[in-house]
Amino acid sequence: MKKIVFIDRGNILRSPMARGIYNSLKTDNSVAFAYGTNVAKQNREGFLLSDYPKLAATISVLKKHGIDISHDHCTQILPEHLQNTFKIIVMAGKEDIPEWLQKYDYEYWEIPNPDPVTKEVAEEEFALLKAKISQLIIA
Repeated sequence: MKKIVFIDRGNILRSPMARGIYNSLKTDNSVAFAYGTNVAKQNREGFLLSDYPKLAATISVLKKHGIDISHDHCTQILPEHLQNTFKIIVMAGKEDIPEWLQKYDYEYWEIPNPDPVTKEVAEEEFALLKAKISQLIIA
């Protein structure tokens, strides 16, 4: 099994979206996971995404595309999460990438962290991530 890890700052928008999109598009037995670099610092460990009002549009757009992230929880990235990883994708701002993570071989995606997230913005973010993930799956 190939393990793909998506990492953003708070693990509430980009990385859960990417995880959901990847797992819905994959054509093999690979599995994607999502984590954040500042989850513990932001006091969000274990936070349920559906309880965060700012994510309503994102959750709605993903459900429209057959992807449900509403039961996902915010999780802080730890070194053990990267064991046996095939691919690491980082979307956190470069200032939010911890020194220990910089030692890993990862691919950096410049994906904006929009605020506020309207349905239109969520659709744009979905399209952008889907296009990048489709290329990742083909490669």
